[in-house]
Amino acid sequence: MNVALRTSDCIKCSACNTVCPVVSIDGISGFSGPRNLVVDLPRFFAGRMISSQEIFKCTTCWKCEEVCPSSLPLPDSILRLREMMFNEKNLVEGHKRIVENIDRYGRSIEPQLGERMVYVKHEAEILYFPGCISEMRVTSIFDATVQLLEKADVKFGIPDNWVCCGAPLEKIGDLNRLESLREMNLMRFGRFDEIITSCPGCTTQFFRHYDRDPLHTIEVLWEATRKNRLKFKPPRNSIRVALHHPCHIKRTIGPQIIDQAYDLLQSIPKVKIVELGDPDKCCGGGGGVVAGFPDLALKLATSKMMDACRSGADILLAPCPFCVLNLRRVDIGRVEEFITFINVYAEREA
Repeated sequence: MNVALRTSDCIKCSACNTVCPVVSIDGISGFSGPRNLVVDLPRFFAGRMISSQEIFKCTTCWKCEEVCPSSLPLPDSILRLREMMFNEKNLVEGHKRIVENIDRYGRSIEPQLGERMVYVKHEAEILYFPGCISEMRVTSIFDATVQLLEKADVKFGIPDNWVCCGAPLEKIGDLNRLESLREMNLMRFGRFDEIITSCPGCTTQFFRHYDRDPLHTIEVLWEATRKNRLKFKPPRNSIRVALHHPCHIKRTIGPQIIDQAYDLLQSIPKVKIVELGDPDKCCGGGGGVVAGFPDLALKLATSKMMDACRSGADILLAPCPFCVLNLRRVDIGRVEEFITFINVYAEREA
């Protein structure tokens, strides 16, 4: 893609800068914002564009494109700039680790566990792709998802030797490794008709780069409740929960999944939903920012957790492994992954 594409349509309203979560935390002096990086720098200050690390601070939350009156493809343009700037020797330390882990393990993170239970069912037509974080870091997501799919009588399998979907590599601009991972996964995905994912980042990656139409776990479980395959028991005591709206779900996969998540929560007796003031405010978990700029990601997560505390919720639920990982770095409030929470109260319908 030509990164200067349609930049002449920019009306200089700065709506994108106004809603940018990184600008809200670091100010325009710490992060120039989408308009300056994507529209002005390529046209007028190319030298600074090539030398700047600012472009890698974007969380790719897609909020800028959502509010742009000209519908400029600002996040995609930022990703294309990262491709142009990619140089292994100049990567920040956290992004270097991603590349090293991909080369060594085929995953974006270093495995920290021993051998896990394998759920390979060769007769299945539906593939469950857990993603790197769910299988190796926040493993409760992997276990809860497998248990819920079995309760819902979903005939699924997990392919042997799957590798990272490539989303972290796209965020740092490494297209060559991304394409290699894509080819390896497609070889393993061939016999499956459908794909189910835990991570919205994986869901987005498969839709955008694999020519597949995956389902997020929430969609599968929502359908299972409609077909009376699942029912829910109440918790011992009433629980107040708030729902975080991950950026990739709200703005790239589809906001209907958020509605389905609320439907599932309303099906659980004694669970009260409280609303966040800004439920789709970025938590800083995406865009490679946690790995590359952890202090910035922590500031964004802290802001989100403060909102959750002000809402009066006992638990903030986040249907995204990357969001959970970043939000749990904050030492206030309680965060649970959405599917893990649902699994505690879900039962197979008799």
